[in-house]
Amino acid sequence: MRRALAIALTLALLVAPTAARADGDPASDVLLVQDVYSPYQPKVPKPVSDALTETLRKARVAGYPLKVAIIATRNDLGAVPQYFNRPAPYAQFLEREIAFNEKKPLLIVMPNGYGSAEAGAEAATALNGLTPAGTEDGDKLGRAAIDATLALAKANGHAVAAPRIGESGSSGGGTSPAIVFGVPVVLLALGGALAAIRARQTPGRREDESETAKTKA
Repeated sequence: MRRALAIALTLALLVAPTAARADGDPASDVLLVQDVYSPYQPKVPKPVSDALTETLRKARVAGYPLKVAIIATRNDLGAVPQYFNRPAPYAQFLEREIAFNEKKPLLIVMPNGYGSAEAGAEAATALNGLTPAGTEDGDKLGRAAIDATLALAKANGHAVAAPRIGESGSSGGGTSPAIVFGVPVVLLALGGALAAIRARQTPGRREDESETAKTKA
């Protein structure tokens, strides 16, 4: 019994530092298993998020695998908030967190600009030509990430086509189908209600007119 308890305590001590490290930097956890880290708040709209994921997929197929971390606020940095609006240093830090024994081309997108690590010899030049999002807005940061991904892929000789955002499942722009088809239904219902009200009022009005005629007679 004591031996089992000792083993359990030893395992707990070994696991604890790993768990603490993982919780300290959210993006490092996410990027171990997928290509994009997006902020929890403000969220990147789904059409933009899907377009970014598709752009990264195409870049990977073309021979340029890239991971992207969109950092909207200090909350996205967990235990390392000192890196906020310092995308270049954070890129170096985060790449070491996810690389292990293999280099991981990485793009960082923050409100004030971009940073990269192991993203190719022309990465800095390509990113310098881009305008920062200048905001914590998830939509603009997501679109900035797409533009930066396209620029990096092109600079490294693996150009891919720009995505078309919001064609399917988009909630932005255009009128909701519920509104388009719902308005005629509402109008028909209102018309029916008015007709019913008039039908109820008409007999009473005729009876009143009849009583008035008898009184005059």
